[in-house]
Order: sequence, then C-alpha cells, then structure tokens
Amino acid sequence: MKRALAAIALALAVPASAAQAQDRKGPPPTLVVIEHAVKRFVSPTALYSATVISRDDAKLAGEIAGRLTWVAEVGDRIRKGESVAKLDGVFFRQQVIEEQSIIQREQAKFDFHTRQVERLEKLLEENNIARSQVDQERTDRSVAHNNILSAEARLSQAKERLKRASILAPFDGVVSERWLQAGEWADHGDAIVRLVSSDNLEIETHVPAGALKLVTVGTPLIYTDGKTTGTGTVRTFVPIGGDVSRLYELRISVSDPSLSAGNLLRVAVPTALPRETVLVPRDALVLRREGVYVYRINEDSVAERIEVQTGIAEADHIEVIGEIREHDRVVIRGGENLRPGMAVMTKPLSGGP
Repeated sequence: MKRALAAIALALAVPASAAQAQDRKGPPPTLVVIEHAVKRFVSPTALYSATVISRDDAKLAGEIAGRLTWVAEVGDRIRKGESVAKLDGVFFRQQVIEEQSIIQREQAKFDFHTRQVERLEKLLEENNIARSQVDQERTDRSVAHNNILSAEARLSQAKERLKRASILAPFDGVVSERWLQAGEWADHGDAIVRLVSSDNLEIETHVPAGALKLVTVGTPLIYTDGKTTGTGTVRTFVPIGGDVSRLYELRISVSDPSLSAGNLLRVAVPTALPRETVLVPRDALVLRREGVYVYRINEDSVAERIEVQTGIAEADHIEVIGEIREHDRVVIRGGENLRPGMAVMTKPLSGGP
C-alpha cells in the first residue's frame, strides 16, 4: 500500500516540475525597432499655404502683326531657341527681295557716277569742261551712296521682321496654355502661348510681418505636401505687404525632382526663437485615451512606459516633455503589443543586430 502511494506521488511530481521549469523559461523576447532620442535647438512653427512656381514662366507674344501659320500644342516640350509659333512671312520675304534689288540698282548708279567723276576730273585738269559738271557728278555719286545705305538699313529691318515672324522660346519649357490658333490674326503684342520651365522651380508663400524678424535669406524651411517632406532655403522676400491681406511674399529655393509647377504645399515658418528640445520620431508616440506614452528600452532590454507631453514638431520628429533624455532608446516599431516590464530584442532602424 505504501509503495503504491509513493508511485502515485512521484508520477504527479514530474509534470509539476516540468511546468515550473517552463514558467521560469518564459516567452521569447519581443523584437522591436528602436531609435535614439536627440537633443536639438528647434523653433516653434506655423504652417502656411504655399505653391510651387517656375521662375521661368512667360507669356510669349508676337513683336509684329500677322496671320499665324503654326502654333505649338499645349504640352509640347520646346527647347531654347526653337519656335513656339510662326507668322506668315510672305510679305517680309518680298520686302527683302525688293530692298536687295534697290541696293543693286543704287550700286550701279554709284559705280557709274564714280567713273564719270574720274573722267571729268581729268578733263577739268586740262580746262576742257566747267567745274560745275564735276560737282554735279560728285553730288550724284554721293546721292547714290546714301541711297545704298538707306536700302541696306531697310533690308536689315526686313530681314529682322522675317526672323521675328517665328516666335522663339527664350528657355527650355512646356507649353501650358495657347490663346491663339493657326489661321488667326495676331496683333503686335498679343499673347500667343504660355511657356513654363519645369526645371527652375521655387516655392512661393505669404507670411505675416512678425515672421520676417525670424527668417532671413538662406534660412532653411521645411515644406510638406501631406505625404512627404523636404527642405528648401529662403532665396528672397518682398518686404511690402499686400493692401488687403497684409502678408509678405516669401520665395524658397528647392532642388526636389518630385515637385512640379502648381503643386500645393505647406511651409513651416518659425514663430519664435529656437529653444533646446528633446526629439523622438513621431512613430515612437503611443496614443491612448488616458494619455500619450513612449516605450523606452533600459539597459536590461526591458520596456518602460514613459508618459510624455508633445511640443514642437520638426519634420518626422517631435518634441517630448517628460522623463525621456537624449540618447534614450525609444521603440518606433513593434510597440503595439508591448507592456511595461516585457523583455525585448532591439534592432536599429538602419538595420544591424
């Protein structure tokens, strides 16, 4: 009987010990992605609506009147020096031919009077003719020479008008609008097409007078379209406010190939002087009804939940006010199911162990 009871007790004790061993082993650590908190001087900002514009944006007009024979289509890409429109140049070509013939005629007269002057001057030396005859030939030669000069000037003008019958692109660009069609009459100065460069871009925004004290030429400013962000530098500002809005124009240079003329953006403009802040990635914030938290990983690779308040935003980072310090490791991926005290394995955002 005693032996039977001992066997039963031994059988019950074995699984209990295994269960205790399994409890001591615990679940495997959770894998999380981390970044370090950083300390920087950051200014509080306000977002202002902005537009991407081209610094090369021109309404091209004809310098002479005429009937249009060809106009580039909307969307055509035009290289600098290529035609965007052409006027009928038949009358200009005829004028060129006419002036060339006048020059030839007056040149023949000039040559004839030159020879006459040479002959008459010899006769004058022998006193065989009156001096008035020589003077008359010299006058006729001078008139012919002046007629040549006048005709050459008119010829140059005719050639220039013929050249300007083609409206040329002053820069590489895209035809964005077309106001006149082939076959229509274009008066002097009538806008025919709008040419916009897709390369020489900048951002235009308008800010209140107070912002001008905090922004100077060369100041870096962050812009966003709601999905992506970038940084440009202030190229210039116009220190003259609008009559109605009292806002001042600000131009920001950018080198972002993803931008195109007409894009709508928002630009973060400083509203106060910079102050020292501790920043963490926005993805580190855990938003709950009871508050905002950040999970910090301590030296023992254990998650700590730290309650924080948010402050100034800077691109993908945001200021946190609380017990987060510079160089603290904060969780930015894998923190959805974390609980305080859980063991974790960390992985930097850039990769590595």
